Amino acid sequence: MKFLLRLGLLFTLLYFPSASGAATDLPPDPARLEASWWDYFIIGEQDDPEVLPQRIETTSQRLSALRAQFALDGQNNLVALTDTILSNLARYQKFIAEPLPPPPLVRVAQDAYTLSEIRTLIEDLRKAGVKYAEEGHEIDQLEQAVAAGQRDLNQQKVDYRSLDDNAPQRMRSGLELMQAKLQLELGKLELAWRKAGNKSLGQQIENLQALVEAAAQRLTATEEGIAAAVNARIEAQQKAESLRLKLLRAQLAQSGTLALSLTEQARDRLASQRMVELDVQATREEIVAAQNTLVEKILRRISADNAPEPGPDRDYLRTYSDDLDKVKAKLAEWRRATARSRETALAGIADQSDEEIAALLELRAKLADSTERDLRAVDEQLIGAVQFGDLFDSLLAQRESGVTRGMQAAEDLADLSWEQVLQLLRTTLFEIGGTPVTTLDIIRMLIILTLAWWVSKLLSGALLRIAAKRQTVNDGSIYTLSRILHYIILSVGIMVALSSIGIDFTKFALFASALGVGIGFGLQTLVSNFVAGLIILFEKSLKIADFVELESGVTGEVREINMRSTLITTNDNIDIVVPNSEFVNGRVTNWTMREAYRRVHIPFGVAYGTDKELVKKAALEAADNVAVTLTNNKSREPQLWFVEFGDSSLNFSLVVWLKPEAVKSPGAVHARYLWAIDDKLRQYGIEVPFPQRDLHVRSVLGKHSADELPLTGPAFRSGEQTE
Repeated sequence: MKFLLRLGLLFTLLYFPSASGAATDLPPDPARLEASWWDYFIIGEQDDPEVLPQRIETTSQRLSALRAQFALDGQNNLVALTDTILSNLARYQKFIAEPLPPPPLVRVAQDAYTLSEIRTLIEDLRKAGVKYAEEGHEIDQLEQAVAAGQRDLNQQKVDYRSLDDNAPQRMRSGLELMQAKLQLELGKLELAWRKAGNKSLGQQIENLQALVEAAAQRLTATEEGIAAAVNARIEAQQKAESLRLKLLRAQLAQSGTLALSLTEQARDRLASQRMVELDVQATREEIVAAQNTLVEKILRRISADNAPEPGPDRDYLRTYSDDLDKVKAKLAEWRRATARSRETALAGIADQSDEEIAALLELRAKLADSTERDLRAVDEQLIGAVQFGDLFDSLLAQRESGVTRGMQAAEDLADLSWEQVLQLLRTTLFEIGGTPVTTLDIIRMLIILTLAWWVSKLLSGALLRIAAKRQTVNDGSIYTLSRILHYIILSVGIMVALSSIGIDFTKFALFASALGVGIGFGLQTLVSNFVAGLIILFEKSLKIADFVELESGVTGEVREINMRSTLITTNDNIDIVVPNSEFVNGRVTNWTMREAYRRVHIPFGVAYGTDKELVKKAALEAADNVAVTLTNNKSREPQLWFVEFGDSSLNFSLVVWLKPEAVKSPGAVHARYLWAIDDKLRQYGIEVPFPQRDLHVRSVLGKHSADELPLTGPAFRSGEQTE
């Protein structure tokens, strides 16, 4: 028993090392990878540099033995995977031993520079800048690849951990995990190496930039150099004019043709691409001419010991910079058009059976490639032109005073900030029907909609003022007209706002059909209320200040008729928003639709035996005492109607016509008339009877028959029988 325990302890010590660091002394086993298996290849600064090669060699031997076993078993896929891991282990060892790129040598400025030497410096700076930009783009792509590799590795770790220890696919999964980790570490090492090289290149660019600035102050001017600049400018201008003339002829030739057949359309597109190339070439020559003009100014200023006033040259430099910015903007457009033309031509060649059209498409693709080369030449020329502009700027700065220079710097900063703001405003946020929408477009739309809303409010206010001055104008008609104008102006404003950003309304057919489906399923209530609102406005069955009673029991004055709903204010000053469809689909009682007068009925009853004429007198006097009773109208005088013989009273109804101001307060008016009637009935001693009822009592205080009930006592009071 003790022998077995000692054997188990020895097995544990050999195959499950302690946390003291022994886990890193064994090469990783693909079938039993620990979470920290990569620590085997991590060497500290205090460790012997030869440890890593030894461990890589040990791991390679173990993997080679596994590879031989895989080959015997016919597992060719695992053989290939093992070969890849062995190759990456060798690359990893080489990368670790490879030193990072050294810093560049610092070039010292000369005592004097000629124009050709400055051109060489600027050309070196341009090449370094292009290389720096390309390497920066590659570094960004490599960083994204490393991040994606880390995510994939994490997922592979989870998949490997979920496998059973004896699962047959565990060996393959472990090898794939080792390969993914090696690939990720190689990517990280390559990224660090590239960043170091890019940083070194950036330092070289800074050194060249400093040399160019120093050369601007040490430039020597000769008559031969000035003459060479003038000749180069004239030659470039002549080439640009010749190219522009060819471009004009090509445009005139294309404008006179109508491409109907497929062959003619292919020729037309080829001609369009040729015109783009001519435009690019002419622009390049114009940049060369402008640059040589600037060189001439630089040399003449240096030969005059920088004595002339800098004002005119500063104005030229500002125009020069603006022209370069315009060319940069056109470059982006040319690139998009050329790339689209090449892609379309290449895609059409494979599907085209007509040899002539295929040949035209092939020429178009080649012409697009040529245009791309011309665009790169323009890019390079722009970099040199910008550098000469900076050189001229530093030369002018030496001549300008501190105050002038400060004002110029502030002006340049303001221009730069404004350009940055414009660039931000012109950035595309999203697209609608293929039309890009920018922040500037949204601001323009909001301004147009605000103006439309303001014009609508202005016209509505003018109509209300006209109605207030002219008593013959109907207020309801004015309100209806104002609401219709409001909707029309807003609709026109929305259409103008959308048109201002280039949206074609003919492209909204699909959107309109989708909107129709949406209305059918989810927006039918909203549309129903909107249409009902238009019906109310045009039909004039309801207007502002009308007093209405709805089928739902809502009673109040109409205050607003909006697009979706109508606002009603009750006599308790409660605002109720009622959907417009309720006015169209339900029954609505409009108390003030045609005229403001209304007749009310005030019912009351008196005891049997009362003189009816006395009741009539009292009721009519009560009506006269209420201030809201309509007077001086013989056809609408108060009346008393004898309605019916009630159970315990003679029932009458006082019929009264009300003045307009009382129509909208039915509850208060009813209460005032009841109050006045009660006063008059009391004044004339007219009795308002209580209801009479016969009660048949079967048991009171233990009595079981009517003969046993007492004839006096609390059971008989005021003619009532109580239990």
